[in-house]
Amino acid sequence: MKKKAANNLRLFLLFACVVAGGVVAAQNQPAPSSTPTASDETVPREFLGFTDSHTFRGVIDDPDGYVNLRAKPNAGSPIIAKVKKGERFTFQRHEYDPWCKVKLDSGKTGWMDAQRILLSFTKDDLPGKPEEGDEIDQQARHHGIDYYEVTQGAVRGDVEARKKFFQVSDFADGAGGDEHAGVLGVALHLIGDDALAAFLRSQPVSFQVGVRNSIEDEVTWPFHSTGYLQHHFPKTSKLFFRRQITDWPSPDGKYAFHKVFSDRYTDEDSTVTRSELIDKASGKRVLDLTKEDHGAGRFREGDVEWAPDSKGFLFTIIGTHGEPDIKLYFWSGKSFSKIDLPRDLELPAEQDAEIADAAYLASSWPTVHWTKPNILVSEITSTYTKTGAPPDAIKYFERKYETTITIAPDGKVTSEKKRITTPP
Repeated sequence: MKKKAANNLRLFLLFACVVAGGVVAAQNQPAPSSTPTASDETVPREFLGFTDSHTFRGVIDDPDGYVNLRAKPNAGSPIIAKVKKGERFTFQRHEYDPWCKVKLDSGKTGWMDAQRILLSFTKDDLPGKPEEGDEIDQQARHHGIDYYEVTQGAVRGDVEARKKFFQVSDFADGAGGDEHAGVLGVALHLIGDDALAAFLRSQPVSFQVGVRNSIEDEVTWPFHSTGYLQHHFPKTSKLFFRRQITDWPSPDGKYAFHKVFSDRYTDEDSTVTRSELIDKASGKRVLDLTKEDHGAGRFREGDVEWAPDSKGFLFTIIGTHGEPDIKLYFWSGKSFSKIDLPRDLELPAEQDAEIADAAYLASSWPTVHWTKPNILVSEITSTYTKTGAPPDAIKYFERKYETTITIAPDGKVTSEKKRITTPP
């Protein structure tokens, strides 16, 4: 754990213990009734992954403008108080129980239907400027992103900052990933459903899917993300959970892709039932791709990348575990025809003396992109291991390979491979 996270965590846990024991230091005077009391303090979202905290801040979200606080966790129990819109409180939830234990600022405690509770945050819940060693900051800077600045900008409404902020989920992992999940939860609520949905509508489907898949249960904890989004982010949910979709227009505006799913949810049982290239103006089918499309679950939408002149496209189906199956289609003069991509996208190890006797470990999923109307470039990174000195020492070697793929007018494919070297 990072030094800052460890220090902060010790402070938070110490504070939680003091509150739990009902002991307040003499210098801590009671807060005014208009502000949260000490018992309302909770561990910041970015540190929840390192704690067993079960106390959260909330407000109600109900069309009636109020929710009943009841004496026991059932709808027939006596009403203790009516909690109005905007009134903040703290609550606890055990796993995914349908009722939450709520404590009001007045000190009253009772039970509330979990579906009526919206997590509550302020800008003070966003992380402060980073200190040396902050893991998520280091991971973001490695990708050219100032995490503090893009987080502030994303909440403020800066479109470019929002793009970068949501892209952090693509690479954040380990302790940095835990922290980002917490910050993501705060940012979503500060942005709000209306602004988030408007922003996502302006972005490609692949970006929308990436944001949707980054909002897992740890982001909306202690609520299941799918149900929580549908209850409290209805406009955004309409983009995230669709039964059918028409998108990926060709650059010339003539074509688009239409997909129909077995249901609007994204569990593993949700599959593609229709996948086709259509004429955008008439909606008529140009090419049936249903048999090719085995997309399912969270990655069922897949992706499409058009050639700059609209005469070819990469059709990517992504499996339930995120593995891509990339297919190439090219205009043959009368229709789009499937063309086989080169299978061997990396150089044999024996061509590299340094790893000739090394053991192959793994390769990244290949990426393929158009660079010109008839030229694509594929990149893949492979990892090798070799036993060093002393004998129990293991050395790791990474090799990045690039394949340039050229499509001739007659559809014939040629390829040229090379290793990409980067400065040490």
